[in-house]
Amino acid sequence: MQLNRRRVLPEIDNSQAQNIGQLVHDILERYRLQMADKNILLETDFDTVEAFVATSKIQSIVTCLIENALEPMTRGGEISVTLIDGKYQWELEVADSFGMAFGNVDSTTHNADETLPLIIPFPESQQLRDAHRAAISQGAQIEAWNCPQGGTAHVLTVPRRHKNQNPEMQFSKS
Repeated sequence: MQLNRRRVLPEIDNSQAQNIGQLVHDILERYRLQMADKNILLETDFDTVEAFVATSKIQSIVTCLIENALEPMTRGGEISVTLIDGKYQWELEVADSFGMAFGNVDSTTHNADETLPLIIPFPESQQLRDAHRAAISQGAQIEAWNCPQGGTAHVLTVPRRHKNQNPEMQFSKS
């Protein structure tokens, strides 16, 4: 049996595409002093991404992912923020050199090409639960990965909307 559900996404301002890289850069600027005080190196790599989004929701999600990466890093480390433009979606990855999404997994037992993916249905922290709900409200998803070299990567994948596109998504379940 096939179940079809239609979910209507919130209205977005279709008058002008947002520069996602600039939005992420502006959020990161708020944390530069905190990162410097904690001896955290920030690396960024942004594709040019122009997208029609609910800006406040995306800002909230990005802020949560950055704060989640910063929180456990009391003795320094590295945070990498990568923005990738795709034909059908754009992705934002926030990776840290400290946290573990799956508890105490010994990353040295995995070869360098392995990762342990997990789509986060019920994240442990309230902050990640809120980000997950906000992502779902935008038709997006957040995945968490333990990195083989240690640390965690959270990847926000947002489907691309076009100007004046009907903001509905079709979900099918077999």
